[in-house]
Amino acid sequence: MTAARAAIPLPFRAVGLPPASAFWSVAMYVSKSQLLVDNTCNRYLINAPMLDQLKRNLDGSITLLIQHASLAAEKVSNWLPAPNGPMSIEMRAYWPRTEPPSILPVGKGAWRPPALQPA
Repeated sequence: MTAARAAIPLPFRAVGLPPASAFWSVAMYVSKSQLLVDNTCNRYLINAPMLDQLKRNLDGSITLLIQHASLAAEKVSNWLPAPNGPMSIEMRAYWPRTEPPSILPVGKGAWRPPALQPA
């Protein structure tokens, strides 16, 4: 996947954050090297401890914005900088919850991560 000029939204419903008891994260990597994306704001992931810093939509949902070019100041809190080329995004959930909605059993759980919505 490549990051185009427009931000690629990754929307999480208000009650749709990863069902992890310990920690979750969304990290960005350069596809070819599988290294973290070097960027000016030194942000390589967005994770559960950052929730209080993220801007919520009016309905309580959170939209992560994936883009190479920097965003307007009011959108930077939700920006995950992408490389100027192919990338991969990894979502991790540590100590996944077992009660629904859960990612368990693996591949059959009720919770699914949101789909990227290329702009």
